[in-house]
Amino acid sequence: MNRIMRSNLRAVAVGICAVLAVTACGSAGAGDAGPDFKGDTFDWKRYNGQSVKAYIPDTGQVEMLKNNLAEFKELTGITVELESSDVTGYRQNLPVRLTSRASDFDVMATFPEVDGPQFTKNGWYTDLGQYISNQGVTNPEYDFDDFRPGVRKAMTVESKPVTVLWEMQTDLVYYRKDLLEKAGVPVPTTFAEWDAAAAKVHDPANKVYGFALRGIPYQTTTPFSSFLYAYCGQWTKDGKATINSPEALKAYEMYGQLGKKYGPPGIAGFDWPVPSQQFAQGNVFAFLDVNLFVKDLENPEKSRVVDKVGYTTVPRADCDAAPFVGGWGYAINPFSAKRDAAWYFMQWATSKKMNLELKKIGWPSPRASAWESPEFTSTDKTPEFTKVVLTSTQTARAQMNPPIAPGVEAREIAGLVSNKALEGQTGAALQQTADQQNSKLQSLLDAMR
Repeated sequence: MNRIMRSNLRAVAVGICAVLAVTACGSAGAGDAGPDFKGDTFDWKRYNGQSVKAYIPDTGQVEMLKNNLAEFKELTGITVELESSDVTGYRQNLPVRLTSRASDFDVMATFPEVDGPQFTKNGWYTDLGQYISNQGVTNPEYDFDDFRPGVRKAMTVESKPVTVLWEMQTDLVYYRKDLLEKAGVPVPTTFAEWDAAAAKVHDPANKVYGFALRGIPYQTTTPFSSFLYAYCGQWTKDGKATINSPEALKAYEMYGQLGKKYGPPGIAGFDWPVPSQQFAQGNVFAFLDVNLFVKDLENPEKSRVVDKVGYTTVPRADCDAAPFVGGWGYAINPFSAKRDAAWYFMQWATSKKMNLELKKIGWPSPRASAWESPEFTSTDKTPEFTKVVLTSTQTARAQMNPPIAPGVEAREIAGLVSNKALEGQTGAALQQTADQQNSKLQSLLDAMR
């Protein structure tokens, strides 16, 4: 689960980065490292004695990574230093450092959905194809095909693999099974049905609200993408921004309708963790968001709705349901002088063993083997969630944001329409907002040429 943070990019204080030097104290032997690391023909010690630095956002995986770095040192002889910060601070600082061609870090994190156009245009990615296909520098047991096609697509920008994901995000709907049963309706499959179900459950007098969504403009594009595709809309078409199209307007209208009619007070200011927090406190019937919240929602120390949570795929509307697939991953800083050693760290950090360890603590692994492992399936406490996530990735699109650089600014522009819809704009007023924002998005699109 991601750490709680406030990330309104319109007024944000840059987080102070914590530099964590990790050494090999109390390390486990390479023989305990699992099947990924037992290949007799692979020379893990090629860069023995070197050190690499990874600059990454703390999205919840950092602690587990720190706890296993001693094993990597024992296996390779490479010392790893981690520099991490909150996501907002990281998103602001990384482009600044790359613009200056900084070489003081070797591994970085990227979310291609957001960063892809800008990073590719500026030459800020290292093409990982040269490593993945090179048996001399890649462990034969790494098994890149274990990342399913939809996940590999999410790692790719302009047909080149630029990152290896450590997570697999997709959208779904979380709902209260007890409240749905009380309402006497089946699990909704369309946005109209969710609207009707929310109306039956909505009881603000008793602090039970029908539906929750993100509200901060920059944050809304993630859940809104499922609305957009279900209403047959697109971010762009034939080189033109299209967030003011009739299809997009229907999606914005529904986003606003669910949130305005049935959302908790202040929903237009909700940051990304808030809908799940409201849900965990028992104040919300349903919310649509990424698949990162199940661990806390099923934790009795953090949630009042344990054993009451239902999971289902995102709804359809005029078109079929189409959740996104994407996530954070590791990439190699193109200005680093230690790119080969950095790849050793990356293939270890994204190995089957490490992915299984993440999956066992509730992280949505991008590797099929982690989901299919008997170690996970025999202890899976939320098989409904597992089924929904794997089903979603079969129909998902790797495009939760406008494919326009810079990604954060494009998200802010498109997301403002969602925000205004949550504030109550409809009809001609919302169309005017969409027209204005579409013009701004088009300007960014034109600047990319």
